[in-house]
Amino acid sequence: MDYLIRLAQAHESFRLPELEALASLAGIRCEVISYLENSPFCHVRFHALQHDDDKSTSLDETLDDAGVDEVIREFESRAILSKCIYEIWGQGRDYDELHADVKARRSRHRGHRFQQQDVSFKFSVDSYGTTHDPAKQRQIIDSFSYLDFKGKIRMKNPEAEFAVLEEWLPPPLDCPPSRGETTVGSAVGAAIDPLTGTTLKRVFLGRKIGGSRRWLREKHDLKKRPYISTTSMDAELALLTANMALASPGKIFLDPFVGTGGFMVAAAELGAVVLGSDIDGRSFRGKGLGLDRGVGANFKKYGLSDLFADCITSDLTNTPFRSPTKTQQSSGVRWLDGILCDPPYGVREGLKVLGTRKAAAFPSTNNVSDGSETSTPPAMHLIDGVPAHTRPGYIAPKKPYSFSRMLDDILDFAARTLVDGGRLAFWMPSANENELGEEEVTVIPIHHSLELKHECVQRFNKWSRRLLVYERVPGSRDPELDVETVRRGVAEMASTGQTADELNPFRKRYFEAFVGRNGS
Repeated sequence: MDYLIRLAQAHESFRLPELEALASLAGIRCEVISYLENSPFCHVRFHALQHDDDKSTSLDETLDDAGVDEVIREFESRAILSKCIYEIWGQGRDYDELHADVKARRSRHRGHRFQQQDVSFKFSVDSYGTTHDPAKQRQIIDSFSYLDFKGKIRMKNPEAEFAVLEEWLPPPLDCPPSRGETTVGSAVGAAIDPLTGTTLKRVFLGRKIGGSRRWLREKHDLKKRPYISTTSMDAELALLTANMALASPGKIFLDPFVGTGGFMVAAAELGAVVLGSDIDGRSFRGKGLGLDRGVGANFKKYGLSDLFADCITSDLTNTPFRSPTKTQQSSGVRWLDGILCDPPYGVREGLKVLGTRKAAAFPSTNNVSDGSETSTPPAMHLIDGVPAHTRPGYIAPKKPYSFSRMLDDILDFAARTLVDGGRLAFWMPSANENELGEEEVTVIPIHHSLELKHECVQRFNKWSRRLLVYERVPGSRDPELDVETVRRGVAEMASTGQTADELNPFRKRYFEAFVGRNGS
């Protein structure tokens, strides 16, 4: 059976990746038959729901019509970038083709179910790219009277809901509409709207199966939250990130750059248990008022406190979260179902990581007579004879951090902690142009244990940010952590880059672009 998804005209590059995630969560395969970024209609086919006899995986062999509808309804119920999904009863380039197709498909759609007198129904017209007055809509609806529905018309909570969906798009720039073509004000089946200049491309008749969760955008509007900051992620994008990371009940999710907790709230809204960490605990506590007055206040507002585990002060290079050793990798020690975050871009201030520039910050290794090695811990920092980290208001020291090293650390941490099939979804900034004004080629970080599933771009003026979604490859093993390699890598980072621009190429390109534009 074919279905039509009514999409929202927003974040177009994110729409197909979200459909992939929804299909993965629903356990079905979704084939996109037709899709255009400038259209709100996506024609899809669910192969597992085909009626063909040669489909051994067909759900129709075990589910009745109501069961199939429930699977499709569940698929759509988590969507953020679509409004609803319809079972296609007919389609065409104009109304003549549509009516012919509807009549040809009637036996396949089991329309007799809706011809009973006790089945109430509703009919509506959804036109994209044009508008119709009530008289015109009534004319369109009456043209389907041959369907012979006998039930009562009920505009609220009908048992069956049908819609005529029109797609009006601007003509190609090199092919303006002819003066001789009919207009929308004439008979049903007209081709051109003289007011908007759009042309009727397709028209569908569909039976509504279910709606989406697009209403969550309003529920989680940042303006209504008790605790936010200037860097809080837009609620719609946070929900999309959580969706593509497959957040759902029974899973554990972590945001290692938690800030004000927008991603944690989004994942919890979709049912996951959430944890957070940040290099600066003040970001999630809120001016020393405590966790309950910080990110905890947001969870309380939405009734999600039972899914909020905790937040801790740490970073990816100094984390207390458990990760397996080489001998433990096949024993199920990896424990996270998903990681989602928006790491710092290092524009306002250089990137930092916990630690000091001094070599003594790392434990030294000494050889003993029997050939083994022992580690000497670094000297403890004391204030008035008291360990500094135990004093009230203690703020851990920080050192410069390389942007590329941060990206590698994110992928490495995900590979060591995600379960097979678990997902990492994080945002990465990039410059749109190089110093010569040419299109900048963005290098996407890779890891042998992670498969890149999606790259979604949100483009601004001189820069963009990308949502990168990775999936943990089942059975992939990580190399054993080499402490000496880590020590040499940190030392090399400190010796090759000292300034924020040297450690962060994106920061340098960001300011070069705006300085060049402003001429100052």
